[in-house]
Amino acid sequence: MDVLTFGESMVAFSTINDESIVRTSQASVSIAGAESNVATALARLNHKVKWVSRVGEDVFGQKILHTLRAEGIDTEGVTRDPANQTGLMFKQKRSLLNTEVLYYREKSAASALSAEDIDPAWIEQCKIIHITGITPSLSDSCKKLVTEVVRLGKKYNKLISFDPNVRLKLWNIEEARETLLPIIKESDIFLPGKDELKMLLGLETLQDIEKFALEWKIPAMVVKDGAKGAWLIEDGHTEFVKSFEINNVIDEVGAGDAFAAGFLHGYLNGKTRVESIVYGHALAAFAISTEGDTGGLPTQKELQSFLKEDSETIR
Repeated sequence: MDVLTFGESMVAFSTINDESIVRTSQASVSIAGAESNVATALARLNHKVKWVSRVGEDVFGQKILHTLRAEGIDTEGVTRDPANQTGLMFKQKRSLLNTEVLYYREKSAASALSAEDIDPAWIEQCKIIHITGITPSLSDSCKKLVTEVVRLGKKYNKLISFDPNVRLKLWNIEEARETLLPIIKESDIFLPGKDELKMLLGLETLQDIEKFALEWKIPAMVVKDGAKGAWLIEDGHTEFVKSFEINNVIDEVGAGDAFAAGFLHGYLNGKTRVESIVYGHALAAFAISTEGDTGGLPTQKELQSFLKEDSETIR
């Protein structure tokens, strides 16, 4: 197994043609969740991925499992929960306004995830454990699950990849700091956004970020700076890797997850950190060029075709 990840996936309803939820009579239906997005991207690139979660004993849980299994993702560790419902989300995208995402996930099946849902054997078998900051925000039992996975990951000398994915709709910044800072300290690959470093640690300048990386002894830190690119900070060395220029941006939701998957793809294939960031930017470019979190994610052949193009070409 290449990557083990776990967390909540929801069924997502999105309005089409930039209509508001109030006025529309139709919507597209897909699934969305940071960890399952990463799992999907990696599976399309021929990696072996296990995704662990809980879903309701309902049609929404059935859709999630059907979709992920069709991608070749191992869902053996998913529990069908008859006592709790699958989480839902609604996305309203307006051409002149920011995309609005509405969550209906309180007391969802995934929020009942606990340390008992993880088999230590899975951690022994994987190469990388990918964690996001969304899972521990869902409930106390989810927080304990993440703590136990980190402990086992360290016990078995597994690489821990961590994307903080701060969501202030799920908890406040004080709660986020209390829970996420200890995970950062244990991370081997840390994938924050520049804005998240400011929220969590008050870091604003590149100099402050470099100092933090050295003091906390983070092996590989990649700081995403939106559409501009990303900073690699590793072993006292800093390098900026610019993003691909994409003119036709359709849907930015899911770009961070695609970037994480691209970076891990490069890492697993023995690429340099800079090359891995280029893979991350490429997958993010695919993600923002189509509707939905995962619909446009590439296969290995499509990714290589994209990368063979002149990197200066405007797409």
